[in-house]
Amino acid sequence: MRGIRPTRRGLALLLFVVVAVGMRTTFSARALDAMILPAVVALGAAVVQLAVLDAPTVTRVMPPPGDPDTTATVSLSFTTETPVTATVRDRLPAGLGGDPRETTLVGGDPLTYDLTYRERGVHELGPAVVHAQDVLGLARRGFVTEARNTVVVYPRVFDPSPTVAERLQRLSTPADAAERGAFDHLRAYTRSDSLRDVHWKSSAKRDDLVVQEFVDDGDGPTLTVAASADSGRADRMAEAAATVGYALLAEGASVVLTTPGGRVTLAPGDTGRLLAHLARVGDGHVTDRDADVAVRAADDGTSVRVGGESLPFDPGQRRSVGGDGGGSSRPDRRAPGVIA
Repeated sequence: MRGIRPTRRGLALLLFVVVAVGMRTTFSARALDAMILPAVVALGAAVVQLAVLDAPTVTRVMPPPGDPDTTATVSLSFTTETPVTATVRDRLPAGLGGDPRETTLVGGDPLTYDLTYRERGVHELGPAVVHAQDVLGLARRGFVTEARNTVVVYPRVFDPSPTVAERLQRLSTPADAAERGAFDHLRAYTRSDSLRDVHWKSSAKRDDLVVQEFVDDGDGPTLTVAASADSGRADRMAEAAATVGYALLAEGASVVLTTPGGRVTLAPGDTGRLLAHLARVGDGHVTDRDADVAVRAADDGTSVRVGGESLPFDPGQRRSVGGDGGGSSRPDRRAPGVIA
């Protein structure tokens, strides 16, 4: 029957039947009937079982966006009227890694596998291919499920070099420090905090960084960032723009980011939207003459222009930002470890 193929075990049994029938015909060995008949019945039952099997449907539970070189988990749940043992293989694009092949009971517990994020971008998973087998493992039938899902891999984000960080801080720091409001309390430092908020004297006493929290931080400035890339340099541009944008948002500034992929307006806390936009952008050039910060990825290197001064993009330690969400509101910076 179309779509049904014998397994190695099924081929061996089929070969036995052919040889046994030949021997019975040639030598009139009727005693072979006791072996031929059960084998034929088993092969027929395998074909019937697979012929009446309905195509399974799959629901794929996708992991959140993440950084390159990190690992997440994908879960596949199959729905079918008749549970059946099958070999399942989920199709992965080149930008993702994993071993999405397993023999399992389709219609039973979900199948899970580890997915490794390799390259920046929006990657499609699926369709999942199901090779169902009969209970004796004599034949199999293939199904291609329809469900496809995407996962977003962010660009890498780094700490900017000290020189670039200093220039960005000058742009994002309000001219009048009194606008920040009255001191409220100290709390534990988090990686998204600006170093200008660190209370160094208290940190020295506690052997751990603590930052000052103010009653009202006030509204930070709105800064324009333009990012361009020569052909084949989109990944480097995305990393540099993500590093600059992440640093400015952490300093409390709002950012209007223009890339070859379009324009996006970001408020402090919008790191998820920043990274999601840069995950999708390709190479190309935009006008950056009037931008506060201009990122350019060229064949001879990547530069960041701040305040009219062009500096090399010389990143420091890589940040882990895969857990940053795509929310549009600034996170509550009191939450972690408030110190009375």
